[in-house]
Amino acid sequence: MDKRKTFKILAVKLLLVMALSVSGLLQAQDTEKFWKVSGVVTDKSSDPILGVSITIKGKDKGIVSDVYGKYSINVSSQNDVLVFTYIGYEKQEITVGKQDTIDVVMDEGEIIAPAKPINLTQKQSEKTEADNSFSFKMFNEVSKIEGINTFFSPFSLNMVMGMLYIGSSGNTRDEIVKFLGLSGFSESEINEYYQKISQALLEVDPVTDMVIANSIWYKNSVTLRESFIENCKKYFDANVQALDFSNSNAANIINSWCADKTRNKFNQIAPSPLPDNMMMYMINALYFKSKWNSGNKFNKSNTKLDDFNKANGEKIKVNMMEQTKVLPYYSDERLQCVELPYGNNAFSMIVILPSENENLNKLIEHLGDVKWGNIVNSMKNETVWLKLPRFKIDCNFSLEQPLMNSGIEQIFSGGFENISDSHFWVSAIKQKTFVEVNEEGTEASAITEVITIGYGGLAKPKEPVRFFADRPFLFLIREKSTGVILFIGRVDEPRE
Repeated sequence: MDKRKTFKILAVKLLLVMALSVSGLLQAQDTEKFWKVSGVVTDKSSDPILGVSITIKGKDKGIVSDVYGKYSINVSSQNDVLVFTYIGYEKQEITVGKQDTIDVVMDEGEIIAPAKPINLTQKQSEKTEADNSFSFKMFNEVSKIEGINTFFSPFSLNMVMGMLYIGSSGNTRDEIVKFLGLSGFSESEINEYYQKISQALLEVDPVTDMVIANSIWYKNSVTLRESFIENCKKYFDANVQALDFSNSNAANIINSWCADKTRNKFNQIAPSPLPDNMMMYMINALYFKSKWNSGNKFNKSNTKLDDFNKANGEKIKVNMMEQTKVLPYYSDERLQCVELPYGNNAFSMIVILPSENENLNKLIEHLGDVKWGNIVNSMKNETVWLKLPRFKIDCNFSLEQPLMNSGIEQIFSGGFENISDSHFWVSAIKQKTFVEVNEEGTEASAITEVITIGYGGLAKPKEPVRFFADRPFLFLIREKSTGVILFIGRVDEPRE
């Protein structure tokens, strides 16, 4: 007997135990007007499925299919929705209407193993805490400049800063260490962290399509230090390549790499022709696409036009998704948080809604001042009535001013003797981002580009809490076991 059959048998045993309590719920129907809906539940091979749970959506009424796959359940309204669930199969929802016979064919779903936590050392965990402080600090600065509908990847910026750290020296290195909160870390501890976290994130969830890629493209007339090239390859898995920047095809090579790593979201990063005084492009590409956890997908039939209240008081109509589920939840006098898991629960989106008397800008500053971990660790499972708009955000911004506002200045004048004997400095740091959130899940990507110039100087049922994202809100995407934040965004005006 193969493992899958064994799994199904075990699942049946569990569901039969559950049926003892579920079937007793039917006694409550005696006082209602009802009729019977019957049918057979089978798989695609027409084999009956024993132990399928059939419940009436929104009501504490249910039954399980018998050894022949047969079921019979009492319903009281044509609007009743029958929900068919069975471990290892896709859930199905069918409106009763005028039917008294409903036969169901269950599609096998992918059995997803629960996520295994990423195990970090104490020092590496301290690095993730420093990274999260950096994330909120930088998002605050970026948001001040970019304004509404800002989407930013602190992780992508962090990766290029890590590669810059390898090549930095003197005061520039000291400044990067302070900026990233790395005081007390050895060079090997820093490099090994970047290596471990990027590899682990790619492996933690088979359902999530994720790319973390780094590249360095440099003018073929420049000589780079072997130690810099080797360390970027070893710790960042970077593609390091010399190009003839005067060749008209050089920009196409760089742009093709970017398009490939971001599933064609970004294919115009380097200008053509490349500027004469440009010596190097250092690029991180981050791509993330995942489905909501199978139990937390939004039903498209529940999405409808609803009011969204902009900060200026204007009301606009948006497509508002809706569901009521048991989800991790937190609230205090300033905010509400709800967490929506992806795939095998390794990654999640946390939506943060300010209290009605708090605006978004003040909330962003507040999150930068508090220990984010305290909020996350205080989340408890609650039944949440959730409304969340569908939205897309595209951003293309420069990070020089936000970095300078945060204390980074030396990199723009030099201090990269560990890259080359040539005098290098950073002329620009740019980031392009994209995110789309809908009923199925989330697609997000980011490209962060450093340009260098050289030469010349489950809870008990109860009344659900309301989480209506019908006014400006924040959201972030993170890996749960480490807390690493991949993206942070603000939605001031949902657009599709």
